[in-house]
Amino acid sequence: MRIKKAGEAEIPEGMVVYGMRYFFASNCLSHNIPITDVAEWMGHKSIDITYKIYRHLLPGSISAAAKVLDMGLIA
Repeated sequence: MRIKKAGEAEIPEGMVVYGMRYFFASNCLSHNIPITDVAEWMGHKSIDITYKIYRHLLPGSISAAAKVLDMGLIA
């Protein structure tokens, strides 16, 4: 709102800057970019903050990790 009121950027009606941040982070995570990198890019002080906000986008990460570990045990 501050940016819009100041006229610093042209933001379409109904668009929220947080929505762009969320899109960026969720897009990165869905393309397997490490959460540590995303946390740094988002400016979070720790990955705990990033994880708490975006953990619902990582449900397959535990099963993917389990498959990798299983393959290591089989070899």
